[in-house]
Amino acid sequence: MFSTQRKVGVAALAAMAVIVTGCAGGGAAGDSNALEFWAYEPNSLSQKEALDELIVEFETANDIDVKVTYIPKDSFNTKLNSSIAVGRNPDVSYLDQPLTPRFAADGLLLDVTDQLAAGIGADSFLPAAMETNIVDGRAYGVPLSMTTVALYYNKALVEQAPTTWDEWLDSARDVYVPNTTAAFEGIGGGGWGAWLFPAFVHSGGGTMVSPSGDEATFGNEAGIEAASFLVELQRYSDQAVRQSENAFGNGLVAYKVSGPWEIDALSKNFPNLEFGVAPLPAREGFAPTSNIGGENLVVFENSTKQEIAYAFVEFLTNAENMQVMAGVTGNFATNLEAAAALNYSADPLLGVFELQLQSAIPRPTLTEWLKVNDEVIGSALDSIFVSGGDPDAVLTDANERANVILFGD
Repeated sequence: MFSTQRKVGVAALAAMAVIVTGCAGGGAAGDSNALEFWAYEPNSLSQKEALDELIVEFETANDIDVKVTYIPKDSFNTKLNSSIAVGRNPDVSYLDQPLTPRFAADGLLLDVTDQLAAGIGADSFLPAAMETNIVDGRAYGVPLSMTTVALYYNKALVEQAPTTWDEWLDSARDVYVPNTTAAFEGIGGGGWGAWLFPAFVHSGGGTMVSPSGDEATFGNEAGIEAASFLVELQRYSDQAVRQSENAFGNGLVAYKVSGPWEIDALSKNFPNLEFGVAPLPAREGFAPTSNIGGENLVVFENSTKQEIAYAFVEFLTNAENMQVMAGVTGNFATNLEAAAALNYSADPLLGVFELQLQSAIPRPTLTEWLKVNDEVIGSALDSIFVSGGDPDAVLTDANERANVILFGD
């Protein structure tokens, strides 16, 4: 099963208590007798057992106890922030990609640039995934898992997936039946829509921030064109149809943009649905580009066991163990050698997502980017797609507000 940083595969996990396993004599975070490690609660017992086995292997080889605390993903950030506030954070932890810049700026994370260069090496990982750890040219973590999105299409409605925006619009007009069949599910607003939107901006030749990283640019021409294109698609997608329950699975929608976690769900829950996956179409003259999500592994600056903590990070992300960790996290392996061994391209659907990852663009590693993503861009998309706001005016204003938040001007 594949997951993303904004989706939890098993909703019931949110209600589960924190589960602690590991060494027999472990204690709370900060225990001097154990290396404290916090991770997302896996979606299955087999995933948890696989990680536990790796931990035992590391303990045996290094004569150290590792105490792992499994926390449901939905409550992980809250619990982590609370532990930091009272100085009881773990030595090593999962960390959602977009949180890395803020934690680094606050002095919470160990700078691992030199250790990385002397050890496994940054070039062992997919560049886009590694980039999520780089803040002001320094590395503050190692990429643990990654995911992206692509275009799902209903083969009963679409003979061949489009490769350009114009082809997609032509297909939308062909499949649209008022009150019956919608062309596109849409990307929505809020934080989720704001995570998806950069894929369209970059596929249209734009950027979210300038190459120098000192100016927001998502409200420039390419961003406005991307939003206007999505508005046009929505013209052939009646709200009552595209927002009905399981609209794509029930064959009411021709296209949706989502991640690999949909594959098993659609196959199991809608066995009569014939669907395909294709790279996201691009604006004419530009290459198809997507986004990236996932988690990093970080060592905290206040850890008293920094050396062995970083050794544990490299242990979990080396070429051999990353193959196991990909199964534990349910996402793609970030280690290039591990990804090659897992041979995602052998699966015609997973292979599309792997291809998209090769051109995926990470979110800007700016301290306040997550705030801009959720509160500025997400709000702007709501104004455009829900309230009918003009993309030019809305994004121009949003871009100005983002610059104030990011750079104070």
